[in-house]
Amino acid sequence: MWWILGSAIVIGVVALAGGIAAYAAHQISGVKSIISSPPTASRSFAPPASIPFAPGPSAVQANPPSPSTSPVSPPGAPLSVAGINENRTIACNDNIVSVSGVSNTVVITGHCTSLSVSGVKNSITVEAVDSIEASGFDNKVTYHSGTPKIDNSGDSNVVSQG
Repeated sequence: MWWILGSAIVIGVVALAGGIAAYAAHQISGVKSIISSPPTASRSFAPPASIPFAPGPSAVQANPPSPSTSPVSPPGAPLSVAGINENRTIACNDNIVSVSGVSNTVVITGHCTSLSVSGVKNSITVEAVDSIEASGFDNKVTYHSGTPKIDNSGDSNVVSQG
């Protein structure tokens, strides 16, 4: 009798561990698919109050606006890059930037208000930033100009000017 009860408990524990592992694997794969798209800024545009009308059947605008190659975030808006083995280049416009994950390579152009890095073996290069917070392990942060306030609370992180 006791061996049947013991076997049922062992099978239950193994099934629970397998369920937790499957759930974690599903969550990680879901995060990776979300991360594969570049960061975006939400904007709302209103149509112009009046649209000028050019007479004639073939009215063509002389200098049409060129399309933007990447969205520019409004100043101060938070930007986030997360994932595993991501390679990103983002433009900073006095934004608050967060980088997390494992083995990501991120190049940040422009000026950021703050940069926080967490995770393992991330490599971040930033043009200019006011403050840098590094946590996690073996992260490398290189800033090109300025004298940012640095908080390096992780293990084996390197924050330097270069």
